[in-house]
Amino acid sequence: MKTLIQHQHANVIPFPYDRSCITTGIVHIGVGNFHRAHEEYYTNQLLSDPSQQKWGICGIALLAGDKSLYSALKQQDNLYTLTVCGRDNRDIAYEIGSLKELIWGMENPDAVIHKIAHPEIKIITLTITEGGYNIDKASGNFILETPAVQHDLKNPDTPQTVFGFVAAGLRKRMKAHQGPVTILSCDNL
Repeated sequence: MKTLIQHQHANVIPFPYDRSCITTGIVHIGVGNFHRAHEEYYTNQLLSDPSQQKWGICGIALLAGDKSLYSALKQQDNLYTLTVCGRDNRDIAYEIGSLKELIWGMENPDAVIHKIAHPEIKIITLTITEGGYNIDKASGNFILETPAVQHDLKNPDTPQTVFGFVAAGLRKRMKAHQGPVTILSCDNL
């Protein structure tokens, strides 16, 4: 059965796996272009190995500005095409199916915390840009005084920042004895 993407573009290389067999093992916060062109691309290739099909990705969008991307991806069952610009003007388009789930934190913050705490999640990756880490450039210290960080410190169960969401998910995970998780920044810091 061809997907919508394959019907529209005959020269798109489809993902080589049955998407219904994929489970989610990675949470990624910050589902922008960089993430979708890199981590999703390589994960898409990894999922072609039946022994690695536990590494589907749940994307987490936390910003109000993420709504249009969230809506577009949801309408496409989280599928999209990636065009790799090749040498000699030979571009290759791939159908990407590794984004198994997508949560918009503005719409459902509890789902973000629950997903981070889920026992199948083994890796949490982030692409939140250099500015998203809330670091004072002069001192190198984390800026505690921002209103959103102060909110998270006073209201840990209703976070507003990426740090608050990760901390809340890790607390829930720890209380439920869900085991370890690796946290990996994919930003150039």
